[in-house]
Amino acid sequence: MLPPLATPADATAYTYPLPETRAAGLLARASARVRRAAGRGALTAETTVVMLPVSRGAVTLPGPPVLSITQVRAPDGDGGMADLPWDWPGTETLYLPRCLTDRVEVTYRHGFEVLPDGLVELVCQIAYRLSQQPSQGEGMVRQTSVDDYSVTYASEQIAAAGDLMPGELQALKAVLGTPGVYLVKSRSR
Repeated sequence: MLPPLATPADATAYTYPLPETRAAGLLARASARVRRAAGRGALTAETTVVMLPVSRGAVTLPGPPVLSITQVRAPDGDGGMADLPWDWPGTETLYLPRCLTDRVEVTYRHGFEVLPDGLVELVCQIAYRLSQQPSQGEGMVRQTSVDDYSVTYASEQIAAAGDLMPGELQALKAVLGTPGVYLVKSRSR
């Protein structure tokens, strides 16, 4: 299980009062929802080793922003791995000028060393929303009738019970930006 993207102290700083006994759990749930919606793995910086396909001499690295690349290798034909020359302009794309293979193993560091403030605040906001949700669907009724009994639930509330609300998704997109524009540090080898 990955650590939460925000702490109870962060929630307090952003003025989202969370119940003290449930704060850690709420922040963990909110963090899991944000990670799932972001589709970018841990979001926090980590070093990863992955085997990826090569397309026209380029490899797209998952989990932006990409912070650094340590090693690029390909099978050498003898059952081992051989280092390859590579060029990295600081984006999610790695270029292999003389690559004759269709798959390479890449060791790289990606994610945020320090989470953007907007992301931390969003996690706190979602945790607060989760803390306010009534259990078992209470408070999600949009309409009721008496004769021939009828109940209509607010579909956006039901959907948001397990995921992010539309405004939260927009805020997440605003914080993470457009993939392909991160330039953290440029390095060639």
